[in-house]
Amino acid sequence: MKRQLINSNLWIKQTRGHAFNLDTVLLAHFIKLNYKIKTVLDVGTGNGGLALYLSEKTNAKIIGIEIQESRYLQALENVELNELKSQIDIINEDYLNTQYKDIDVIVCNPPFFKVDESSNLNKDDSITIARHEVALNLESLLNKVSEQLKYQGKFFMIHRPDRLAEIIRLCDQNHLTIKRIKLVHPYQDKQANHVLIECSKYGKDQMIIEPALILYEKKHQFTEQAKNIMGGSLNVT
Repeated sequence: MKRQLINSNLWIKQTRGHAFNLDTVLLAHFIKLNYKIKTVLDVGTGNGGLALYLSEKTNAKIIGIEIQESRYLQALENVELNELKSQIDIINEDYLNTQYKDIDVIVCNPPFFKVDESSNLNKDDSITIARHEVALNLESLLNKVSEQLKYQGKFFMIHRPDRLAEIIRLCDQNHLTIKRIKLVHPYQDKQANHVLIECSKYGKDQMIIEPALILYEKKHQFTEQAKNIMGGSLNVT
């Protein structure tokens, strides 16, 4: 299926289970890129949705890394569809095996869920890898990010609020100073179900807690905040 990226002039092809989703849109909107950066790594690029969004924010080289071949091939196709091969490279590799150094910015929409005896794993392995920490867990991710970022390089991530204490601890262990946090709530009276995070490697201890983002006034009706991000669209997988 081919569709226009939400609130964008770019296009994306996707298949069921491999679609970009609300997480991608929220993270893309949260990420701030200055004009000086030269390279951005998108870890777990999937079908390339986040890399496409970032191409509208920067002229820097964007490298999308994807471990799954099927999603890698989709990302390649989407880069070609938008005639962005000169800016976006897609690499089919396990991120933990990559050897990049002194990277300006790393972004990631990682697997949210730990794997244990109670895990309800999808029968589709490709979906399981995207959602559960089968191929990449949080500790390994943050360790690798710290290894590859340049001094005061930036890292952006979306995750689950119930893992925020763990995220803070692991960021501190890996010299990633959290600079901005934004909680996302489905409704005003509901608990947050996403957290957006910006880190700086060896950054100063000065954190900004941004006003929370509330997505819906009521069912199928975005708040004004959300409309500014989604462009009014409700068609998010």
